Amino acid sequence: MNSSVQPSRTSSLYFSIVFLSVLLFSYSSAQITIPLTAFPNLLTVGTSINGYSSNVAPRTANIGKRGGPTVYDFSGYVFEQTGTLQVYSVGSIPALAVHYPAKAVVFGRSAADVDENPIFLFGTDTIFVVGKVSLTQQRRFFHNRPYEPSFIFPITYPATRTYTLAHYDTVFNVSGSIASTNVGIGSDSNSVDGFGTLKILGRQFECLRAKLNHYTYSDKEFMFVTREGVTLVVSMASSQRDTGLVQPTGVTLLVPSSIVSVGQGAMVPANHTLDQNYPNPFNPATTISFNIPAKSFVSLKVFDALGREVSVLLGEELSPGTYSRQWNAANAASGLYFYRLKAGEYLETKKMILLR
Repeated sequence: MNSSVQPSRTSSLYFSIVFLSVLLFSYSSAQITIPLTAFPNLLTVGTSINGYSSNVAPRTANIGKRGGPTVYDFSGYVFEQTGTLQVYSVGSIPALAVHYPAKAVVFGRSAADVDENPIFLFGTDTIFVVGKVSLTQQRRFFHNRPYEPSFIFPITYPATRTYTLAHYDTVFNVSGSIASTNVGIGSDSNSVDGFGTLKILGRQFECLRAKLNHYTYSDKEFMFVTREGVTLVVSMASSQRDTGLVQPTGVTLLVPSSIVSVGQGAMVPANHTLDQNYPNPFNPATTISFNIPAKSFVSLKVFDALGREVSVLLGEELSPGTYSRQWNAANAASGLYFYRLKAGEYLETKKMILLR
C-alpha cells in the first residue's frame, strides 16, 4: 500500500445533489434550518436530475458575500442541458454491489454509465458519501474511510465543519484480483455561510449559500440552493478571494426533473436526445425521458417485436425542454418492445424489455 499517493477526490457534485434535494427550510434573517424531514425523494431509486452548464460570457460570477441577505445575480448566464441522470440502487448493479453497501444509491446516464459519480448511503440523521467508481476503462473503486458525512441534520446557518478522511483507490485486473491499492489522507471544510436571493433564468429565489474548501486539492466551490430544488454550483481555484466577483472554472445548474419549467426559454437543450427507459427490464411500468431543443410536433409510440403499434404515449406540439412519459404495460405480454420518438425531422428508436 502506497501512502504517498494523493487521494482521489470524490466528485464535488455530491454536495450539489445533497443541497439540491432540500425543498423546504425555515427562513429568517437570523436563522435558516434544514431538517431531515425536509429531505425529499431526489436520491430515491427511479428519480432523475437534469444537468445544465454555462460556457457563455460573462465569465465573471457574482457569488455575493457571507451573511445576508445578499443578492446573488446570475441573470446574465445562458445554460444548455448536458444530460439527464437517473438514480439507481447499488444492489441492482452487480459490479458495484460486491464493493459497496447494497442499500446505497448512485446516479448516472444509465446503470452502465455511473463513472465518477458519488455513491450515497443514508444514515439516521446523516447522508454519507461511501466513494465512487470508474468502470469504463478499468475496474477502479474509490472508498472513503470512514464514510464521508456530506451533511448532518438539522443543517443550520451559520455552520462550519472540517474533517479528515482516508481515501482508498483500488484497481482490479480482468481476473477479479487486486492489481494495485493506493491510499491518501485528505481534508475538507464545509460551511453554510450566506443567504439571500438568487437571480437566475429570469426569476428570483430565496436561497442558501454554502462553501466547500478542498485543502488538499487547492480548489473550492460555492453552492446556491433554493426551496424549489434549483441548485447552482460555481467552481474556482482556492487562490481566489471570497470578495464577490470571481472568475469561475465552471458553472453548473442542477434542476429536479419534477420541475417542468424554470425560465424555460433560458434552459433550452442543446440537442434532441432520447434516453434509455428506466427501469429496464421493467414490470409493469417504465419511464421514457427525452429532450426537445426546438418547438415541434412530437410523437412517442411503442411497438412490439413484429413492428405493430402497441401504444401512443404522446402526439402533440411541445416547446423546447425536457419531458418524460410513462408506459404501463399491465396488459402487455412479456418480451422485447421498441419505443420511437419523432420530433420534426428527428427520429430515434430504442429497445426495452418487459419481464413478468
